[in-house]
Amino acid sequence: MLTQQVFGSQFSGVVRFIKSVPVPEKLQPGLRAKQVSSINHLIVVMLLVGLLNTAIVLLQLNIDGASPMSAFWGFGLILLNGLTFLQHLRSLKYSHTERYAERKIDAVAKSATLHGLFWGALPLMVAIGAADPQFMAIVTITAGMMFGGTFLLSRVPIAAVCFIVPIGIGLVASAVLHGGITSQLVGVLAAVYVFVLIYSVRWAHRQFVQQFLSEAALSEQSQVISLLLRDFGESSSDWLWQTGTDYRLESIPYNGSNEENAKSFMSVGRNFFSLFQIGESRQKLEETMQGHQPFHDVLLQVRVSGCDNCWVSLTGKPVYEDNRFMGFRGVASNVTQAKQTEDRIQRMAHFDDLTGLPNRANLLSQLDGWANAPLEIASERALLCLDLDTFKVINDTLGHQAADQLLRQVTNRLTESSLASDIVARIASDGFVMAVERPRDGRLELFLDRLSDYLSQPYSVWGAAIVCTASIGVRRLDDRNLDAPTTLKHADLAMHAARRKGKGQWALFSPILADKAEARLRGESDLRHAIELGQLHLVYQPQISAQTHKVVGFEALVRWDHPKLGMIPPSEFVPIAEENGLIVPIGEWIIRSATAQAARLPENIRIAINISPLQMNSTNLVSTIVHTLAANRVSPSRIELEITESVLMADTGFALDRLHQLRDMGLRISLDDFGTGYSSLSYLRMFPFHKIKIDQSFVRDIETDSESRAITQATLSLAKLMGLRCTAEGVETLYQASFLREHGCDELQGYLVGRPQPMDKMWHLVEAAAGKLPQSPPETPALVLETDPSPRKTA
Repeated sequence: MLTQQVFGSQFSGVVRFIKSVPVPEKLQPGLRAKQVSSINHLIVVMLLVGLLNTAIVLLQLNIDGASPMSAFWGFGLILLNGLTFLQHLRSLKYSHTERYAERKIDAVAKSATLHGLFWGALPLMVAIGAADPQFMAIVTITAGMMFGGTFLLSRVPIAAVCFIVPIGIGLVASAVLHGGITSQLVGVLAAVYVFVLIYSVRWAHRQFVQQFLSEAALSEQSQVISLLLRDFGESSSDWLWQTGTDYRLESIPYNGSNEENAKSFMSVGRNFFSLFQIGESRQKLEETMQGHQPFHDVLLQVRVSGCDNCWVSLTGKPVYEDNRFMGFRGVASNVTQAKQTEDRIQRMAHFDDLTGLPNRANLLSQLDGWANAPLEIASERALLCLDLDTFKVINDTLGHQAADQLLRQVTNRLTESSLASDIVARIASDGFVMAVERPRDGRLELFLDRLSDYLSQPYSVWGAAIVCTASIGVRRLDDRNLDAPTTLKHADLAMHAARRKGKGQWALFSPILADKAEARLRGESDLRHAIELGQLHLVYQPQISAQTHKVVGFEALVRWDHPKLGMIPPSEFVPIAEENGLIVPIGEWIIRSATAQAARLPENIRIAINISPLQMNSTNLVSTIVHTLAANRVSPSRIELEITESVLMADTGFALDRLHQLRDMGLRISLDDFGTGYSSLSYLRMFPFHKIKIDQSFVRDIETDSESRAITQATLSLAKLMGLRCTAEGVETLYQASFLREHGCDELQGYLVGRPQPMDKMWHLVEAAAGKLPQSPPETPALVLETDPSPRKTA
């Protein structure tokens, strides 16, 4: 047998090739122990596989007429496997010794070398005299042993290489001796496989070592962190404790600063287990100590009077003298403050800190069990979603402290209105949920009416009476297949439906609400695709002079040609675009497209573009307009921006500054839908608009409603006094046009003039305005008269 010095010298080149990741000296024993552990787990498998392949080889050789050498080869290999197994069993007796792992790895490498020599000799024995099929069978079995051994020995690379190389040499040499092109190709492949396997062993071993080093570093880091955490905290206190064989406390060498505390808690002679509250932790502690096993950081609540809410962490180990059990000795740590902090964090994760109610996560965890619990006869369950209607206004005007006080009072009213079996939770800043069970004979509806009335009563906040109503959405639990999130979503949809009815209302969920919500979600997705795919297009509604009946401008209106749903009116998709912010990119596209269209029109025709509140606040609005005007060489005076009162309501100061900036650029500014808001007159005083547009709701009723006529006439008079031009929207009849013209209206717009259409379909109006066609006499306006029972909304 080779000595260790000779063996190490023989394979030093292989070791240098493997270039294992550097391992600190203190970790090398652990690495070798892990390698040996993997070998011990697999050695029986390796030997059994070797014996099985040996038997297959001998059977094959016997069938084809074996040479005497094959018997010696088989006997020798079986003997080697047996000796290897006996050496493995013998080595286990010394597994506790210091150099066990190192010697084990050395023995495995030597054994792998011998096994490799045996299997490398096999193809050489049959190389000359064997037929091609027999030779290829032997080569295949030998190659399989080489691959299998490489996989099983990859954790010990020196052993794997010692096993691969002799077999590889044998395969290459036997291929050369056997002769023939096929055999020579097999030899080349064998040589390639040897290098590939050695490289694979090298890579696998490096990964194994790196994983080991990472685990060791993580373990060391965890130990350091544990020590730091144990030493941290000025209020923590540790002391020693000791028990006898009967588990009663004995004399303790107390730490000086903690002596009094320890004596009051752990007095000598008391049973150690009786100091702690009965429970699972105490039972495990008793089992561990009675089994004479060490334990670490066992958390227990103190049972002694005066320490009802005290917690300690215990660490201990059994004490032996001359192999005789003498009791336990350990350290006790006061972790009361840490436990209280942990309990508080746990509570914050499941309860609202302001109101003490369960939060959303806690509610969802309770709802399924609550919904599936047995139901009283003739009763029904419902989930209520409540949202305070004016909470944001109160929070912004009175401050967070007043808002918090209001939320606490709302919580009190909800808990007062609930039964013991009900659940009340706070899931948002001003959102609450109630899960209730009531009799079926109309009690639920009665409860909702009373709850709504109770929440609508004034609250006393800092001596002031504040009214803050609540919108309530109700989802009856008539379908037990619904999960908690879906039920909550349905109640939320019902809450929004109640809010649309007005403040302080409640509404029941219906499938229509879910269908509308899904349709709205699909609409948002489709709208995003419509922007990307260019499905939006502009149409233009003409505006004519009330005196000359010639076109003076067009209002650009966006339309959506959906590939499946057809033409979708803006009243359906514009609100969706405003909610999710898509109105900004859509508005920029409208500005660019409408300005480009204005460049193709005569100089005396203007283009009106609607600007939404989100566009007005966009940082890109001014730059988009400037670049678009410059690119199309269009005069700013030909572009008219139409805004509604809502643009000014959000942030009046900012909106007015932005409007002055746009007006100073030469753009014309119009106030759209005049008369429908709350403060239209005050905005006329704040900003010098060029034009006001009378809303179609007044124009529509001119023929039948004297009040509408009076309001329209007053608006026209006001515009003249303030030097503003005036356009009437929704003009549909000749009477309306005549009335508006007689009372000083400057421009008309509506179905009487023309429907919104692509510009190429109204080019005759453009040519007429340019004087290229004969004009109709004033008493018979050259208007397109259209009657249509459909809604008259032109935008």
